[in-house]
Amino acid sequence: MPKKAHFHEKLDVSAKIVVATGLGGAGREYPDYYEKFGQENVTIVCWDDSVSDLDSHIEKLKENIPKEEPFVAIGHSMGGSIWLELLNRENIPNQRGQVLVGCSRRVRGDQGVEFIMKRPWWFIWIMVLGLTAIFPIMLLIWRKKTFDTYRELWRFVTKDGARKIHNQYNLTLKKLGTIESVMNPDLPLVVIRLTKDTLVDEEDLEFTKSMFNNHHEQIIESNSLHLTEKFDHITVEKIALEAEYLGLILQKEKIAVMH
Repeated sequence: MPKKAHFHEKLDVSAKIVVATGLGGAGREYPDYYEKFGQENVTIVCWDDSVSDLDSHIEKLKENIPKEEPFVAIGHSMGGSIWLELLNRENIPNQRGQVLVGCSRRVRGDQGVEFIMKRPWWFIWIMVLGLTAIFPIMLLIWRKKTFDTYRELWRFVTKDGARKIHNQYNLTLKKLGTIESVMNPDLPLVVIRLTKDTLVDEEDLEFTKSMFNNHHEQIIESNSLHLTEKFDHITVEKIALEAEYLGLILQKEKIAVMH
């Protein structure tokens, strides 16, 4: 069943929006972005089979950047880290701002995931089926978080495929996090995050923010493990709060909206 958008009062923007998805990408839907900012203004970059390593992910992003029109870049999880890799390599003149949603330079490591990803790709299926078999036990441990975690696991293996996730993890995700600067540190940065996110390293997030001369932060209160598209109805409103700072609307447009 297609994901439905929450009700949002549409914001008339003067810049395009380019959203990069997280790990996998297939099957992810972002209707709240369309509802809030207008579908004609939003481009969603999903990672299809044409990308494999980090360079091809960056090229995929570049293919979706407007040639001349101003735009704001938004990256969810791994997608935000890839945006940062691109900003380390290039200064994009028509980019007005950068939004990082649940991410920093790199995705926080996990020993269990690392153990699985060192094995052949089909080992992912063994892991998913094993976790499914002990669902009642995990429900006692993770409680409400269990449903989101299992939903994400099954989306990975059914929508993206275990082989694709295995390759993307080893050839792209593990290569992230080595940059130390961006070409345009004056670019406005907005970080949207949970109070505590299991996939975001706090120290690395602080370093990420230090690469920019100015940054704003928006916190989403939740005990979820990771900031996924489940929170998009909140995320888009947080972005709207920063619209002028990011360059999505200009000062005169803000005054018109207020009246």
